[in-house]
Amino acid sequence: MKIAKFDYSGNSHWGFIEGEELYALDGDLYGVNGMGDRICSLGEASLLAPISATNKVPAIAANYGEKDDRDGPGIFMKQPGTYQAHGGPIVYPRSCTSIIHEAELGIVISRTGRHIEESEAFDYVLGYTCINDVSARNMVASDIGKGLSMRWKHFDTFCPIGPYIETDVGDPNNLGIECFVNGKLSASGRTSEMIFPIAMLISWVSEVMMLRPGDIIPTGCPATGEIKVGDDVEVRIENVGSLVNPVVPDY
Repeated sequence: MKIAKFDYSGNSHWGFIEGEELYALDGDLYGVNGMGDRICSLGEASLLAPISATNKVPAIAANYGEKDDRDGPGIFMKQPGTYQAHGGPIVYPRSCTSIIHEAELGIVISRTGRHIEESEAFDYVLGYTCINDVSARNMVASDIGKGLSMRWKHFDTFCPIGPYIETDVGDPNNLGIECFVNGKLSASGRTSEMIFPIAMLISWVSEVMMLRPGDIIPTGCPATGEIKVGDDVEVRIENVGSLVNPVVPDY
């Protein structure tokens, strides 16, 4: 089922998408009993990023490519100002000369956990969503080389999420990931190519920090590509959905 966060008549709601209609949740987001009353049509609402500003996004770095002697992947945080909804603009910062898309599967956590065993990891998953971990490529060498913070990951709007949470994806460790720029394929891969699979990622992050309901773990991207002002960028993940965002100039 598709769980969406949306704005209707100036109020934020969580609900189900069924066809072209939005329905209330019977129960709460993490204890759903079923589908409630119809709220509105999709056309009458605006989809929001399916995350609260109080939730965190511990993102995974370097999870595709050749496996080396690391015991696990890197972790970095996307700050709340980076969260952006399906259809919302990616702002091209005026201090940047090159930014890239990074299409990723996002794991949405369903309940609180720390020191989660890999064998129990999927018991902590609500569903999955699309992520675009936008990065300022021209700043990587400067930030990393000088031991500075990951400024290149933290610009506002640099983490589009959505368009909803899909709870039924089949095997999440074998999903196709594609990124299209202006309708042309720019990058592709499969989650089966990840160095560290989903259960391990959940366990790994939970050794560092408490995971709470609504937190989202982006799982890394198979490939990147440059994006520019005026582009439309689509992250498309098999059995999950399609996240589309335009790139606009800074002010």
